[in-house]
Amino acid sequence: MKRALTPFDGFDQFFGQFGRGFEPMTTNDGTGMAVDVANNDDEFVLTADLPGFDREAIELRIDDAVVTISAERHNETDGTNAEYLHRERRTESVQRQLRLPEAVDDEGATATYHNGVLTVTVPKASTDVVDDGRRIEIE
Repeated sequence: MKRALTPFDGFDQFFGQFGRGFEPMTTNDGTGMAVDVANNDDEFVLTADLPGFDREAIELRIDDAVVTISAERHNETDGTNAEYLHRERRTESVQRQLRLPEAVDDEGATATYHNGVLTVTVPKASTDVVDDGRRIEIE
């Protein structure tokens, strides 16, 4: 005997599929980067915290609705032979990949970086867009 369907049966399936594909972050030291993903009517907006990284040290790529953010910074020494009593600044690299839940127009993607916050705007694709992947310049 089959169970009767209710109006709420689709919710569990919908929310389970919505979260699928957001891959976990990978970093070399476990600290990671915080990323918000907003789903607007015609675009996705990703906001990532990358404090202390130079714009030129951030690599942003999108391919087949997967956004990859990578950043690297090197600890600069002052050139002296100082003996440090405490040192927390270090060479660091972070990377994060996020799969967006639907097809996107990677050619229309834009990015800005201001005060340690990277904002990436990715338009949703029309049905005739072919995704070849590309690197996104950060303004």
